[in-house]
Amino acid sequence: MAIEAKEGHTSPSGDPQVHWQKNLGILWIGVFLACASYTSCVPFLPLYLWQDLQVGPENIHFWTGAVFSVTFLGSSLMAPYWGAWADKVGQRKMAIRAGIGLAVTYALLGLVQTAFQLFLVRGLAGIISGFVPAAMSLVSSSLPKERIGWGMGIMQTGVASGSILGPLFGGYLSAWFGMRASFWLGAVSLFLATVMVIFQVEEMPYIRNARKEKLHLLRDLSGAVRNRGLRFVMTMVFLVQVCTLLVQPLVTMYVADFTGTTGEETIKLSGWVFSLAGIAGIVAAPFWGRQGQRRGYVRTLLVVLTCAGLVNLFQPAVRSLWQFAAIQFCSGLFVAGSYPNVTSILTQVTPPEMRGKAFGLVTSAQQFGGVVGPLVGSALGSFLPIRYVLFLVGLVYLLASCYTRLMKNRLHQWIAPR
Repeated sequence: MAIEAKEGHTSPSGDPQVHWQKNLGILWIGVFLACASYTSCVPFLPLYLWQDLQVGPENIHFWTGAVFSVTFLGSSLMAPYWGAWADKVGQRKMAIRAGIGLAVTYALLGLVQTAFQLFLVRGLAGIISGFVPAAMSLVSSSLPKERIGWGMGIMQTGVASGSILGPLFGGYLSAWFGMRASFWLGAVSLFLATVMVIFQVEEMPYIRNARKEKLHLLRDLSGAVRNRGLRFVMTMVFLVQVCTLLVQPLVTMYVADFTGTTGEETIKLSGWVFSLAGIAGIVAAPFWGRQGQRRGYVRTLLVVLTCAGLVNLFQPAVRSLWQFAAIQFCSGLFVAGSYPNVTSILTQVTPPEMRGKAFGLVTSAQQFGGVVGPLVGSALGSFLPIRYVLFLVGLVYLLASCYTRLMKNRLHQWIAPR
């Protein structure tokens, strides 16, 4: 049974309760630094390939899709394994493992000399990744039941804030000091985030007690997958990630089309455009989290997906950079509501003792969406105008909305006892 964390209280077993406020604050900072590290350099990989690694125009789409997707492929394969181990050893150790490993890989990204070396290091990053999912799972396990929607919305603002400042810092660092400086700053940020987890973050008592149980990876994961509510969550996370990552490799080149150059100005403008979704997330995520708490997580998810889809249907009408930026912002206002509500649904349909496996499987679905999204985006961008690729994103959001509507009544029957 889940243990509600209240400061100054103890669990039935006599263990001290986790201070959920401290966990929320520290992990918010950690997630912010992790996301800022990612968005300060990864969205600019096409230009990194072009300018620093000397990849020609005839191969740029291939290597862009490859270096984006290989990280998500590695993560999608490894996330269930790390999630199952998290139920055994605790999410805190998983966050520390991922944080240290990612700090090392970001430093290596600043040292690569060829596209193939970049591909290999990005693959390694995928294998050892998982800091943000582990942090999210730690928060969801320590939050009181009545605060889950609000708390996950607050955590989403950490993701959004990092997504804002990352591209801005990355864009200006790249213009002033070269793109390798962004990777090294990301390594330092991830190291700091990991240090905070080591010294400040606590675990729930039931996670510590679960370490005595023997791990049966395949049996445990197959049992988790049979949870129909969890399968719904995995599907929704996959679709949202496909939409997000389908766009990401195209934005920098789309901005270059509007500006007519791939120089410093394009890098800076791309940083601002990438940041708009983060700004929208800061504004909207806590609001949508509260709406989910009050009106129902499934109903709120249905609203945000429908609105995000409708907004993106206007992409073919875009004729200027600022029109594109406005649509990106408006879309971000609604997409920001998907994650806190999907995560809250996850906490309803899974018991606490399988939360690590559940988050691992959801992360796997999310990362597999990260494999599909860049590959599909790069492929479509090779023969379709980018505005029509973005129009297809709107259609996918609307399909996700229709699926949510079909599953709405069933989800209420699959809520796990707490």
